[in-house]
Amino acid sequence: MLSSSVRRGADIAGFIAGLFAGAGAVTFVLVLVGSVLRAPFPTVVLQILVAAAAVVLLLRELDVLSFPLLQNARLVPQFVTRIPFWGAVQFGAEMGTGMRTYSPTGLPHILAISILFLASWEEALLAGAGFAAARALMLLTFAAARDRMEADTAFSFTLPRLKVLFVVLALPVVTMLVIG
Repeated sequence: MLSSSVRRGADIAGFIAGLFAGAGAVTFVLVLVGSVLRAPFPTVVLQILVAAAAVVLLLRELDVLSFPLLQNARLVPQFVTRIPFWGAVQFGAEMGTGMRTYSPTGLPHILAISILFLASWEEALLAGAGFAAARALMLLTFAAARDRMEADTAFSFTLPRLKVLFVVLALPVVTMLVIG
């Protein structure tokens, strides 16, 4: 994706718009399905379920546990370059759903599980917007880099060293999600 046409101005705007549309759609579906799934259970049971899932995924982040994440790791499709703007919007929407991408971390899975079992409509939409904004920030960081290949290489080497920091930063967020 980093060398695709998504970097150009209009394509970047389309991609970011797609990110927010995709994330909004997924959070809507998660809350809708979650509203049905959580109805028969007391809140404390749902909190325990989300906390247990969060602990497992956080242990995976720290390499204590090892298992593959659900993901659909695919490359940038050809239509992104053939259909300016709208191709970027479509690809952004797919990336915004979190369903069409390589994911080096399980942290978004904690967010999805929390939305499914605990979040209100407002909390879910804010979480989706936060997910889309974080994805957009990564793209904008690479787009602003003077040497994009160097930025890509730096990201690839730095990310594994930041895993512990991300887990530490995720702990208060997970706590707030579970406690409500």
